Amino acid sequence: MPRVNFAEDIVPLSSFRSDVTRLMTQTRTTHRPVVVTQNGRASTVFLDVNDYQELLDKADLAMELYKGEQDIQAGRVLSSGEVRESVLSSLGI
Repeated sequence: MPRVNFAEDIVPLSSFRSDVTRLMTQTRTTHRPVVVTQNGRASTVFLDVNDYQELLDKADLAMELYKGEQDIQAGRVLSSGEVRESVLSSLGI
């Protein structure tokens, strides 16, 4: 997902309300999020649903990799032979 373009993608809430259809098209086309401000401060990020799903999927993958690293560091690992034996045993072979 491309990063925010500070000149185009930061809008005050009043502009967001009046131009939401164009901003929806913009996020879908550019894949950049729109940052909505309220009282001069960032308040909300508006994002295309497909880009949001991709972001969640990447976060899930990163968490699984982190858990795997934790397992390795804690010694919760099996050799390839142990895995093979376990799979064959579960298959009744």
